[in-house]
Amino acid sequence: MASFKYLLLVGLFFFGREHASFGQEKKSSKLKPWIAPLSLTLGGLAFYNQSAHDKQLSWYHENYHTFHSSADDFLQYSPTLIQIGARLLGAKAQHKGKEQLGLFLVGTGIYVISTQGLKRIINETRPNGSEHSFPSGHTATAFFGATVLAKELGKEYPWLAITGYTLAAGTGYLRLANNEHWLSDVLVGAGIGIASAEIAYCIYPKLKERFAKSQAFQWEPRIAPNYYAASFSYHF
Repeated sequence: MASFKYLLLVGLFFFGREHASFGQEKKSSKLKPWIAPLSLTLGGLAFYNQSAHDKQLSWYHENYHTFHSSADDFLQYSPTLIQIGARLLGAKAQHKGKEQLGLFLVGTGIYVISTQGLKRIINETRPNGSEHSFPSGHTATAFFGATVLAKELGKEYPWLAITGYTLAAGTGYLRLANNEHWLSDVLVGAGIGIASAEIAYCIYPKLKERFAKSQAFQWEPRIAPNYYAASFSYHF
């Protein structure tokens, strides 16, 4: 299985590359944004079997049994941090800061609920023997951030979109190298991350319009060099 250790990095980068616009105008399609997450999810389900697990364990013991890195714990946030840094440096984004924060909060809620819910419902055992393997939350976080980065800045700065998806793919690969996840976990996690961003961009304008009609609900962003946050208030 000489090529197996490159499968995730090449595959996830390919889907990420197709998902980003790279500054080129392309035909709009309702189906197109869902090709990457659907393909990744179906690919993950195809590897969700004992045979694939056994092959991955063999690959791990042959190549990474002494390997350990905590880089994936930080790398998962790198696409989001790149977006924040670029915005603070004055990069031209698709939405203003308050809108970006709203989209980020909605999408984060979607992928966190999805991944954590599935982890507890399925309760798949990890390659290292611990619990709650399926799907990978780290990979979902990374690909959600990479997709938002591509949507906000990819048109003007295509190299940022490439960087974001490359870092996200690296996060997923490290989850395998650290023996924390099965390949199926990582692929489905990537699909959830991308899909969560797409859903957020679809529903946020409707949520914003609905709340705008009610003066009772108000929220304000809190943006600083090292964090995004928001304050909410509702008057009865």
